[in-house]
Amino acid sequence: MDKLTFFESRLQKYSSYLKELVSDIDVHTPSFKQTVIFIASTNRIFTMHRLGDIPDRMIEPIQFFERVFQNNPLVNKFNDYTQIAVPFSGYDGENQLYLGMIFDSTSQSEIELRAFLKGLVVGFVAFIEEGEGIHFKDLLIKANFEIEFSVLTKAFASCYQKHCQRKNKLLIFEKHDDCFISLKGDLQRRINHTDLLLLFDDNMKEQLRVVHGESLFGEIATHCLGCPIFVEDELVAACFFLFEDKGEILAARNSYSHWFNELLPLFKKGYILEQENKKTKRRNILMQVTKKFHSTMNIEEILGEIIDALHTAYPSFLVHLLLSQEWKVKADIPTKPLTYGEETGNKIVEHAYLTGDIQIDQTGERMTLYVPLRGKQGVYGVMEIKSSQTVILPRSEIDFIQMLADTGGNALENAELYQQSRNLIHDLQLINETSHQLNLNLRLADTINFMVQQIIESFGAEHVGFIMFHPKGESTVLEGSTELFLKEDTQVKLDSLITKMKREKDPIYFGDLESQEKQYLTEYKSMLVVPMIQSNELKGMVLAVHRLPYYFTFENFKLLQSLVHHSTLAFTNSMLHEELERLVITDHLTKLYSRSHLDERIQDSMYKDGQGAFLLLDIDNFKLINDTFGHQVGDDIIIQVANVMKKNIRTDDIAARWGGEELAIYLPRVELSIAITIAERIVQTVAIETSPRVTVSIGVSHWSAYKNPPSLDHLFKEADQALYRAKETGKNQVVVSDWNKEKGMEGV
Repeated sequence: MDKLTFFESRLQKYSSYLKELVSDIDVHTPSFKQTVIFIASTNRIFTMHRLGDIPDRMIEPIQFFERVFQNNPLVNKFNDYTQIAVPFSGYDGENQLYLGMIFDSTSQSEIELRAFLKGLVVGFVAFIEEGEGIHFKDLLIKANFEIEFSVLTKAFASCYQKHCQRKNKLLIFEKHDDCFISLKGDLQRRINHTDLLLLFDDNMKEQLRVVHGESLFGEIATHCLGCPIFVEDELVAACFFLFEDKGEILAARNSYSHWFNELLPLFKKGYILEQENKKTKRRNILMQVTKKFHSTMNIEEILGEIIDALHTAYPSFLVHLLLSQEWKVKADIPTKPLTYGEETGNKIVEHAYLTGDIQIDQTGERMTLYVPLRGKQGVYGVMEIKSSQTVILPRSEIDFIQMLADTGGNALENAELYQQSRNLIHDLQLINETSHQLNLNLRLADTINFMVQQIIESFGAEHVGFIMFHPKGESTVLEGSTELFLKEDTQVKLDSLITKMKREKDPIYFGDLESQEKQYLTEYKSMLVVPMIQSNELKGMVLAVHRLPYYFTFENFKLLQSLVHHSTLAFTNSMLHEELERLVITDHLTKLYSRSHLDERIQDSMYKDGQGAFLLLDIDNFKLINDTFGHQVGDDIIIQVANVMKKNIRTDDIAARWGGEELAIYLPRVELSIAITIAERIVQTVAIETSPRVTVSIGVSHWSAYKNPPSLDHLFKEADQALYRAKETGKNQVVVSDWNKEKGMEGV
């Protein structure tokens, strides 16, 4: 490596040892990218060897560690780079020697590289002191200097096949719960824990010896060498060499013992390291997912983190989530429906979901786990975990998977409860805002407009209608409903629904009207119908519709019921208030305005308008009508005349009952000439349309802010005098006030 400094010293021989030892390391392994391996004495680095491609930005950290190598502590930092070192039993005079590594700590795991470095140290020492048989160097090179037990056993099996030229068989077993499973070798076996313990003599715990394996392996293992592997007095593994004849096993015993017993400490160290790494990996995974779960209340992110964690822990497993809730998730999150029933349901999945217990389905050599996602209040789904190859999971792994699932289940539950609480708060705020707005004594039309807008914004409804029911059976669509419900054909289509509501008085949820026998509104598939009930009396109903089927959720349905329940009293009060107002200002017989309301409107007009006309009407010979036909016909005549008046005036004009058979009209902002024309038209129409025929006389007075000052009493007095002259000079005619004539306003 031309950019690195190599120290010249009498220990330069270690450089060639190091170079030869690491030449077989797989540089394609991600852990070895941008990594430098070195040998150092007590206070300096004297030889280096690189693995992978070394970037220019790594030169400065390497030079720093060369200058300031420290063995205490054995971990040093420079920017994003880390130096670790492990002592070994070589000497430079009186100085301790170290094997170390420099690597990018942002992309590489210190735990993994330290484990690799420990294996490399063992191989380095063995390389210097190599003997006959399978040696540390051969084993570690084959294991790529990884000393985890599973990697070592695989490498050992490969070395042994080469060493014995496949004449003999090898079996290596590892403890899984209450039995031992063969890891690598020529045969796949399972041995009971008790049977294996009986096979070995407790006084020779870790020595290779001849054993009788017929009870375990049958005829294939009549002649075998076996050795147990203990960790803290617990039998954790065992190795067996199977031979074809007795003479061969006796010859192999001494030669095998020499090198195999030297490998036993490495196997023990590898087993301990692998267990520690598994615990560390599980702890890191749980820490990572817990950190993620505590940082989000997004269900989609939680589900994605569960899948990622399982893929990290078990890359070869196929994972699907079977969810009991209708959560929206990304397409890259593998999900399946959680089904029930005799025909479509998976009984094992159903059992895991209902009991909350993990279920294991062992079909042939493949294993499938069904792990419930449990929270404190229920189960939110099941994880389906399938092995893609023959695999046996110990109880500790299954417990870890369940722990991971429980962590995810609790996170899902918290996220769901959080979302429910947010929805509840939103619903309460909506109800509170609506109630507050409805209590502002709004007019009925304003109240309906507000409620329609709230329902459209909150539920996404396309049209909203408020229909009120009247005591005589008729129904009215209230002003403020959207245009769909104001159409006559829509009201006809809803007749049967109105009848149904009056009969049953229950809220109705239509997810898809096409599936109903009666569709009501053919263009709209989704409909919510909620009754308006006050004091156990049905007042009307509220409808919300949308073109898409199943557009409204059940939560929308419940919230609409709550809104309508809280608003019905306000609607009723608004209607009663407006009805009372109408009764106060309206004559009961003619439905014209009252005399007092007429006075108020004229006075208001005199403040803000520039002119106005007052018409005072009297039915001619009304006493004769009463005497001839009776008072009931007399009342009917008054009603007929009132209807003629209403038909011949504008919306803003005020028609009122003045008293008895006298009626009045006020025309704001109208010139006198127009008022005379209207009065004459009324006189002509009454004479034609009444039955029995009657006539009316009309006196007209007019005020103008420019011609004469406005005075209410004067306006009335002038009209009354004009009416008197009309009656005296022949009746059935219109007479204008003399005062208006004097002011020159008769033609205005």
